[in-house]
Formats: sequence, C-alpha cells, structure tokens
Amino acid sequence: MFQGFRELLAAKGRTLLIVVTVGMITLMVTFLSSLAGGLSYQSVSALKYRLDSVAGADSALVLTEAGAAPSWSSSQLTDEQLAAVERQGGHPLRIARDRVDADPVIYLSDPTVAPGTAVANAPLVASHPTVNPGGHPLSTRQADKDIFLDHMPVIRISEQDATTLARTNVAAVLDHPGAPIPGTTQLTGSQRWEASSSYQGEQMSLNLMITLLYVISGLVLGAFFMVWTMQRLRGVSISSALGASRRVLAADSLGQAVAVLALGILGGVAVTVAAASVMGGALPIELSTQSTVKPTLILLACGLAGAALSLRPVLTTSPRAALANA
Repeated sequence: MFQGFRELLAAKGRTLLIVVTVGMITLMVTFLSSLAGGLSYQSVSALKYRLDSVAGADSALVLTEAGAAPSWSSSQLTDEQLAAVERQGGHPLRIARDRVDADPVIYLSDPTVAPGTAVANAPLVASHPTVNPGGHPLSTRQADKDIFLDHMPVIRISEQDATTLARTNVAAVLDHPGAPIPGTTQLTGSQRWEASSSYQGEQMSLNLMITLLYVISGLVLGAFFMVWTMQRLRGVSISSALGASRRVLAADSLGQAVAVLALGILGGVAVTVAAASVMGGALPIELSTQSTVKPTLILLACGLAGAALSLRPVLTTSPRAALANA
C-alpha cells in the first residue's frame, strides 16, 4: 500500500485528474438520480399516499381497461363496476382537475377525510382558508406532507364531496387484488405508478441516462487504471524482483483505486448535496438513500471492476521481462 500511495502523491496532476473525473461522474449520476426521485414524487406521491399509506402496500388500483397503457386520466368506471369493487371491500377513487384561483390543482377522494373539509398542501392552505370544489365551500387544513399528482398539488376531500365535482375521472382501490371485474384492469406493485403518464416518460428516460452513465463510468475508470498500471509497471517489476508477492502488488494497486474512487465519489456526493440545498426550490430534487448511497456503491463497484481488469499485467508479467521492456 505504501508504494501505491507514494505514487499518488508523486503524480499529483494525474491523481487530481482522475479524482475530478470520478467526482464529475458521481455528480452526474447522483444528481440525475435525485432529480428522478423528485420528479417521481411530484408525479405519483399522491397515489403512493392513497394506495400505500391509506389502503396498504398490497392494494390494487382498478382502472378502466384501456389496452397496454391504462391511465387514471382516462379511467371512467361505471356504477356497475364500482358496485362490484365495493362488494370486494374496495372504495371509489375520484380524481378531478380544477383550479383554485389561477393555480391548477387536483382533487382526490380520500375515505379518511371528513365531509366539509379539504386537506391541502401548506402553500395553498396559507393563502386559501376555504376552497370551493363543485361550488361547495370546504374549510382547508394543512396536510402532514405536501403531495402531488402529475406535477400538480393535490387536495384530498371526502368521497361525499368528490361526487359533486364535474369532469371527474373514476377509478377504485382494493385493499388486496380481487376477482376480475369485466371491463377493468387491476394494477399492483410498481405498476400502479404507471397509471400516471408523466411518471412513465420521465422515469424511463432518466433511468436510461443513469444506466448509460454507469456503463461509461466503468469504461472510463477501467481505461484510466489500465494506462496507469502500464506506466507504473517498471516500479511494480522492481518491487516484484525484490521479493514482493503478486498478492501484495495486487492489493497495492487496488488500494490506489479505492483511494482515488473514495475521494472522487465523496466529492461528487458533497457537490450534489450542496446543489440540492441551493436549487431545491427551483428543481424537484429529492435526496435519499436511493439517490445517493445506491449510485455511489454501484460506481465504486464499477471502478473496482475496471481496476481489477487492469491488474492483468501486474499478475502475469515476469519482473525480468517487464524491466527489459521498460
């Protein structure tokens, strides 16, 4: 390990270059992951609250059957279909787009809300002590946490008040997947969030970019460590000729890689956290274990895999041949 760290300190420019490269890759991956998490929250947090927190994680979302891409915005369950849902212990889910003054909002029926009241996000409650869905005034109270659907703030109202709304999309919620209902489809697990059209497009494109960044990071780091290993082959050969085992030499090279990766990854995550705190009000960024720890572990694995592949010259070249070619 001593030789590896000494080389890092001796080649400060080269070390700084790869540390900055790793940091930039980490910044892009963690920032995109945080942005994907924030966009996901603004797309389907209301559905997650209604389905997971109220109905339970095993709940099913019942929508009008609409081919390969059912959506809440096109769902119109009939009275007969709703009756079939209620016989299985389910509840209607009424969703309506509306405006409060000039601000677009979505009204969402919730069996936990008392008639005559509306549970809304903090900014709306601060400016509107009452709302008037369907011409019926409801007193507002602040939600424990702001929630959104398709990037619009959600106001939760009772089922009784939701029936007065015009242009309502009608879906339903079952606590557990039930018997098939003609003309409907039941979404479970992560499929439920795909009922939001904005969620599908955003997550597919962002996750594709993140996956490509993982692949690129592995190639870049592997190529860098391969070049670095070839440049330090003379020093490695001298160490081997003096009696250093190949296991020690491999550990020395991997130690270099771990040090460089750790510095770059920690720097990239620190910049992401700082950027999120500064731009959190302008961009939907959500910092979480999923958006920071998971990407850093994947990047660390990619970097170590590239470094491990670059060890082949160290493990296969004889000291005499390496010294002769140096």
